Amino acid sequence: MNTESALREGLVMACRVLYAVKAVGDGLGGHLSARLDEQRILIKPRPVGWWRLEPQDLIVIDFEGKRVDGPASQRTGVREWPIHAQIYRARPEVKCLLHAHPVASVLMATLNIEVEPLDQDCAALVGKLPVLDNGAVSISTPELGDDVARALGKSAVLLMKNHGSVVTGADFPGVCVTAHRLEKVAETMLRAAAVAKLPIMSPEARTTVMQSREAVDSAMRGGLDEERWQMLQDYHLGH
Repeated sequence: MNTESALREGLVMACRVLYAVKAVGDGLGGHLSARLDEQRILIKPRPVGWWRLEPQDLIVIDFEGKRVDGPASQRTGVREWPIHAQIYRARPEVKCLLHAHPVASVLMATLNIEVEPLDQDCAALVGKLPVLDNGAVSISTPELGDDVARALGKSAVLLMKNHGSVVTGADFPGVCVTAHRLEKVAETMLRAAAVAKLPIMSPEARTTVMQSREAVDSAMRGGLDEERWQMLQDYHLGH
């Protein structure tokens, strides 16, 4: 998927899947983007709905946040474009990026709940969720975007307290699977926190589970994520 037309189709499908699995909260904010090259970003404008958008609704901006494929308007606003631009600048391997406001994930970060390997999805994210606490400020300047990029580091996911999340990847399927997993894991941890004192697992139990999951993940070599992406489309889009 390397032409702009194909990227537009893929981004639209990804937006619909993300909304269907509730990985973007109520859908009233956030944006998904793809790197076109080292100067341009294809992105979903905030005012355009996640479910009903079409390829032509997507816009192209430069790394300074200016629209370059047509006139700017209220319907093409992307206030937090620095999240995308500054991460793409800092991470050449990142080709796709989601910023959203998933309810459970934000609450988990705000409550300082650390993920434990309570199930397979939780195990996949243990120790891989850096958290940025910047007072929930809107990321509307390059400097603030740099803060986000630094907090993300080499991780795939960043949680922002009282605000939202950032999920990065090499393609739309990877971002969608990770975003879905993130919200599912957050829901699991919040349920656990409601019925038991955290942490729940002993260090020994945690180590045993993590070692078992690492062996499985190594054997599958990403095959599970590819399978999940297809299943998400089948279940939620009827593809």
